[in-house]
Amino acid sequence: MWRKRQKGLSAMALFLFVLLLFLFFQKKSEEKTEIYKRADVLMGTDFYGTVYGGNEDVLPELAERLRSLETEQLSWREESSEIGKINSASGKGLGENISEETFGYLKAILDIAKKSEGALDPTIGNVSRLWDFGGVGERLPEKEEIETGIEKTGYEKLQVENGIISLPEGMSLDLGATGKGIGADVAADFIKEQDGIEGAVIALGGSIALIGNKPDQTWWNLAIVNPRGEEGEMLGVLKLQGEHFISTSGDYEKYFMVDGKRYHHILNPHTGYPAESGLISVTIVCDSGLKSDGLSTACFVLGLEKGMELIREYGAEGILVDEEKNVYITRGLKDFFDLKDESYQIVE
Repeated sequence: MWRKRQKGLSAMALFLFVLLLFLFFQKKSEEKTEIYKRADVLMGTDFYGTVYGGNEDVLPELAERLRSLETEQLSWREESSEIGKINSASGKGLGENISEETFGYLKAILDIAKKSEGALDPTIGNVSRLWDFGGVGERLPEKEEIETGIEKTGYEKLQVENGIISLPEGMSLDLGATGKGIGADVAADFIKEQDGIEGAVIALGGSIALIGNKPDQTWWNLAIVNPRGEEGEMLGVLKLQGEHFISTSGDYEKYFMVDGKRYHHILNPHTGYPAESGLISVTIVCDSGLKSDGLSTACFVLGLEKGMELIREYGAEGILVDEEKNVYITRGLKDFFDLKDESYQIVE
């Protein structure tokens, strides 16, 4: 009897020893995880990357990949890019020299355009160029200019099928409302292809990709910008684990003032003017950067009620803030958002 108990104690002691040894080496392993960071300007916005593991070449190589994505595929400013070629071929149709990836991007964007009834519209190029938010030509266009530009828009006129992209003559694509999200998707795919990376955070302007987890398994903490605060002030903190894509659209990002009126960069494709939906900030969390970016814009234009309907249709989650400083949070995020500014209130 005594020997049997002695044997049990020895087994327990061995188990505890092995557990402690595991925890010790796990801690050592975490301590040895290299952390690489990079700040840059990519795709016309601020880029921030943090990678846990891998090697020092990962973020520079990712930066080059994103530069290529912009100049070779997405930028309307580059005539040699795929979008530039489609715009140049308006009225003719184009299939050659357009990658499968770009076909896929346009199909996904058109899906959001249709389901949002045009609140997101990739054919808004002729109107967005008039405003040139953030560019050297930033200005308040004349009403007649906007009306003329609106005549050459309409997502339903863009055809992407059978290996051909057809854009009516004189129309022009602008993927600015989804480009950063596409960049987040490309970044996530690139990071997951690399060896030895445990987790990463990649931010392109208002679009963020969370990949994997931190070595210590703590949560990702994301600050949501206070849309009416000073620079650097936050509305609250969103806590997440695992892979997610987050995009925020707000009227505070790019805007100018004329006679006391704020003109922001989120245009309503139906009017050609900045959207006036009662919302000032929309954050979307979902499984795709393109979708999170596109939905944040579409929901901002649609307003609270229709925006929430679109979020549900895509199985996404969201945080929407209106002009009265009311914060509306979808059910899946309520337990993971911590409001920091007491001048706002969460509305059930």
